[in-house]
This record gives sequence, structure tokens and C-alpha cells, in this order.
Amino acid sequence: MRSLAVKARNDRISRIVLPVITGCLLLALWYWIKGHWNLHDFILPAPHDVLIAFASERETLFRATGVTFMGAMIGFIAAISIGFAISLAMASIRILRYSLYPFVIFMQMIPILAMAAIVVIFFDVGLQSVALIAFLIGFFPVVASTLQGLMSVPEGQREMFRIYKASPWQELFLLRVPYSLPYFFTGAKIAATLAVIGSVTGEIFAGSTNRAGGLGFMIMIYKSELKISAIYAATLLCCLLGFCFVAVVLYFRQLALRKWHESSFPEQN
Repeated sequence: MRSLAVKARNDRISRIVLPVITGCLLLALWYWIKGHWNLHDFILPAPHDVLIAFASERETLFRATGVTFMGAMIGFIAAISIGFAISLAMASIRILRYSLYPFVIFMQMIPILAMAAIVVIFFDVGLQSVALIAFLIGFFPVVASTLQGLMSVPEGQREMFRIYKASPWQELFLLRVPYSLPYFFTGAKIAATLAVIGSVTGEIFAGSTNRAGGLGFMIMIYKSELKISAIYAATLLCCLLGFCFVAVVLYFRQLALRKWHESSFPEQN
């Protein structure tokens, strides 16, 4: 028991310390690349120049981050909710699965820029278009992963439910749904990053008609004003926002799986 506690503590420490060390190494590599190739600030500003740009534009960037967060959050919540519901329906009804799944794949084949342009044509600029683009991009991984989990339950476990005369609904919600949760959270983790990407891309096409847009819109503004360091600052904020979304998914994944699924136990190696 003590050995497991020590492993769990070491695992938590490693999850914090190792990314910090990696981040410092990447920062040093950034400085080295700029100095070694003598890159102009117009191509690659130094990290401290990006920090200065962030400080000077912080009010605008924080407001833009809030706008991007709203679009990504609405799209992400819609993607995991509707995606999970459709996965349940397709797993339960074979005709529905054969009918809908090819079109779910087809939607994923549409280039993101083309999808954004089509959404703007139908819904005009604004939050509704940004959230819809985030939803459409994040929808597929949730459906694909969850459906795979629902359809991958070992036949022996399903046969046990049949022996005890469990109804199809009992089998679905007491066996197949719990079994599919690790798959669902994998899809949700991917959808979390894609929702932010979709929100930023949507803002480039449909974010705003003034300087009150999100990070994607501000990146376009900074590009027109040749504020390269500010572009890097906004881009790093996009990455940070995506990281926060993924962290929330991982938190709920740990809550849901920590007592029974081996992927949530401390690593043995």
C-alpha cells in the first residue's frame, strides 16, 4: 500500500516537473534558433519581445481570449453532448448506424476553411457561426471514439447480461456505456483541442466586424498592422486555452475512471 502511495506521489511530481523542464529547454531552443540563424524579428521575435507585446496588448488579448473561450466552449459542449447521444443511437440501432456514420465521416472530410466559409454564408458573422464551426470540427472524434467503445464490449460480458435476462436498455447503460467511457474521454480530449482550433478559425472568417473579436480575429488585425510579436502572443494564448480545455477533460476523466479503470492507476514503470 505504501509502495503504491509513493508511486502515485512520484507520478504527480513527474507530471509537473518534467513539463516545466521541457518548457525551459524549448525556450532555450527558441533563443538558440533565433541567434544561430540571426532571424529578423519580423520572422521570429525573441521570447522576451513576445512577452513585451503581451504586456502592451494584455487588455485586448484578455478580452479576445474571453470571446474565443465562449465560442470554443459552446461548440465543445455541443460536440460532446450531441456526439455522445448520436453514438448511443447508432450503437443501439443498426440501420441508423449504417445510414448516418458515412455522413459523419463525410463531414470530417470537408476542409476547415471551406466549412467556415459555408457557415458564414448561411449564418453571417458572430458568435453563432464561430460556435457552430467549433462544434462541426469537434463532433467527429467524439462520435468515432464513443461508438468504437460501445461496439467493443467483449462478447462474454454481453452474454453474461443475457443470461441474467437484462433488457437491452440495461445492457446499454450498465455495461456498454461504462465500458465506452475511456473511449469517450479520448474523443473528448481530441475535440477539446479541435474546438479551440475551430473557434479561432471561425473568428478569422466570422469573428467580428470591429476590434471586439476573438483571438483569431485579432491575429488578422495584428497581421495587417505588422505586429509580429503580438501575433506570437495571441498564438500562445490559443495554445494555453486549448491546454486548459484538455486539462478539464482529463480532470473529469480521472473522476470518472479512477476507481476502476487501469489507465487511471499510477504507472508501474
